Formats: sequence, structure tokens, C-alpha cells
Amino acid sequence: MKIAAAVILYYPDESVIKNILSYSNLVEKLYLIDNSETSSKLIMEHVERFGNPVYIHDGENKGIAARLNQVGNLAINEGFEWLLTMDQDSLFEEETFVSYLNCVAGFDKKENVSTFGINHMEKLAYSDICISTQVNHLITSGSILNLGLVNGIGGFDEKLFIDEVDFEYCVRSIVKGFDVIQFPHIFLNHNLGTTSQHRSLKNAQITPRVLHSPVRLYYMTRNFLYVQSKYNKKFPEEIKRRKKVLINRFKNNIFYNRERFKVMKNIVQGF
Repeated sequence: MKIAAAVILYYPDESVIKNILSYSNLVEKLYLIDNSETSSKLIMEHVERFGNPVYIHDGENKGIAARLNQVGNLAINEGFEWLLTMDQDSLFEEETFVSYLNCVAGFDKKENVSTFGINHMEKLAYSDICISTQVNHLITSGSILNLGLVNGIGGFDEKLFIDEVDFEYCVRSIVKGFDVIQFPHIFLNHNLGTTSQHRSLKNAQITPRVLHSPVRLYYMTRNFLYVQSKYNKKFPEEIKRRKKVLINRFKNNIFYNRERFKVMKNIVQGF
């Protein structure tokens, strides 16, 4: 199985080095795509540790979708069949990643699978047996993309920039007749946002809340409405579930985010 990996960077810090090393030496090539305005001295100091790396930086933040399309085309032109896509804040345990690669390689009819993915919500007991389930959506980080199907599916929707990029690609591939497969026993340590402790307005208990920047909430709002308009008829239950999650994010950020007025402004702009 000829596989490369791509990680999208944005002002990476020291923790990113450890994250990248958790998978970089187990793939044939690593594409480091930096969306920061300035190139990363930190990455360049450690780049030789990453196996067979290529660092891509042009001083522009082109978002997620455009960069995934860019690196997908590079990998296809270099003869790769599969592409692991990673966020800079995601980390595999080495044994887990090896098992993941084996599960993909041994999957029956993998030629009809647009994307393989992992579980990032709950760490289950380790299993030597590959457990797979068909799903509607996988997050970008930790997914393994079937490059042979990318052109037929149409690549990632660059109008989205960031947020809903992964969901839109998955459901579009399903509409076109391909499968999306998750291995729930394969766990990825993945950071969903900035988590901080806040006293609940409901019961006064201190609980963790995931908060986002106002501009991120703009994209969450705008892009959800975009995919809802495209896929609500075909995936009503999934859209309903995603809407509920989004509303909960609104509540957390309006009540607990220090930039709550900017949050509300950006949500309105998103609509």
C-alpha cells in the first residue's frame, strides 16, 4: 500500500513536533503544508527527523480544502494511492497507527472506499481484530484518503475554506456510490478546540467548555447552512444531529467566551 501523509500547519508550536513524529516515519512521504504567513523556523529545525518530508509554504492561508486538493494532486502525480491527512494537534500512539495501516491494507473491497477513518471521541479497548463500520462522516484528521477516487468525487469544496470540509466530501462520495469506513477501535488523540474550565450557569458546577475564536464560529455557521441546503434531503438525521451540536457550541461561546459580543456578531454574519 503506497501511502503518503499530509499535515496542515498554522503557527505550529513545540508540541506539534511530537505529534508529527507519531506517524511521519511510518509513511513513504510527508507533506508539511504551512498556512502561516511566515515560514516556521521550528519545523525547519526538526524537518530531518520526519523521514521523507516536503515543506510547502507560500505565505498565504488558503484554508483546509484548497491545501488538501493541492497536496492530493502532488501525491497522485508522485504515484501514491493513499493519503493520510492530519491536523497539527493530532497524535497517534505508534502501535495504534501500525494497526490502522494494517486494517486499511487488509480491508476487503477497499477500492470502493473513498475514506477510512478513526475514532477521536472515546478510547476503546485495544483489539487485534480490525473492527469496521460504515459511517456518513469522518473528521479530516486521521483519515486515509483513496487517491484513486478523488478526481471522480471532485476533490474538496474550496468554497468552505475551513469547517464542514470533511463532512461535505464524505457525503458527496456516498452520493456517488462510494463507502466511508471507520475503525472505531483505532483512537486518535485530537484537540477539538480550546478547552477551559467554567462555572455552569445552570447548576454552578465547574465544567470544561470547548471555546472557539469568533471567526471560526463564522465559518461554522456559514458552512453548516451551506451543507444543510445541499444535503438535508439525503441525510436528514445527520444534518439534524450536526445542527444540535452547532447550537450547543453557540450556547457555550455566547455564555462563556470572553469575546461573546464578537462571537454573536460573527454568528449573525455567518447566517
